[in-house]
Amino acid sequence: MANMMEKRSARIIAFLLALIMIGSVLAYAFRKPTKAEERRIVFDMGNDLKDWLRYVPNTTEFVMYFDYNTTNETLLNFMYNMTVKNIDPYAFYIFRPYVSSFKRFLIGSPELYFIDVGKQKVYFSYKEKRKYHGYDVLFGSFGRRTFALVEETHPVVYGYPESVIDVLNVMANNGTSLEKEYYNYTKRINGTFNFVMLVTGKVAENSVKSNGTPLADFYFEGFRMNGSMFEKVVAIHFLGNYFFVHSNKTVYYRCKNYPGGFSVAVMDDYNLTKLINTTPEIRAIIIKMGK
Repeated sequence: MANMMEKRSARIIAFLLALIMIGSVLAYAFRKPTKAEERRIVFDMGNDLKDWLRYVPNTTEFVMYFDYNTTNETLLNFMYNMTVKNIDPYAFYIFRPYVSSFKRFLIGSPELYFIDVGKQKVYFSYKEKRKYHGYDVLFGSFGRRTFALVEETHPVVYGYPESVIDVLNVMANNGTSLEKEYYNYTKRINGTFNFVMLVTGKVAENSVKSNGTPLADFYFEGFRMNGSMFEKVVAIHFLGNYFFVHSNKTVYYRCKNYPGGFSVAVMDDYNLTKLINTTPEIRAIIIKMGK
């Protein structure tokens, strides 16, 4: 009798478990798809680097830009690696979503981030909120470092408080942007890019040198696809009598030198690694006065 009761109980339990499992599957199958919570966007900066540079302060002398919208896995992996190498992990300990949610991303120095997550709500562990130029500026900290965020813009503006405030000043026409400062150069760089490194001012002078002598105060390096080939564009404003010359380093190469010391080189190749390690051919005019 006891055995019969145990078997009956086991069958009832198995039946109930089966009902629960079926109910769970049906609930999952017929539930409405979840939609990410949207945030309120008051100011739209646009959707590419040239748009964003209109709001990046001219005090930001180092910029990296990423547009992850490419189907080429090699280029995408290169950009992911560059993102990981240059992102500040402490800054994103108190910020969500994760990097994998980013559509486009700009890193500036001093610490500044433009983050394109569409209209998706972002989550920031903040302790204080202040109004500045009509925008809510959220302040949070990790360790001894303070970060600020403005989520009412597209893209989201995030970084050190001074950097974020400088962006709001540019938006309010109380500051100068990188685009305005270097428009004579950027207007000659055509098209859009998936990855860009831009160095200006003293940082460029300290980075682009020949035998210890500064060569440039503006350096642009961008990557994109051109059909089945990778394309690299390098643009430099030289401080001396330097210029680009034609070369056969890559499958395709062309260059143009403008009056005033600005030069642009375009290089195409099927090998991205080769392209990354290839630089334009530079020549100089040196005048020596003799007796």
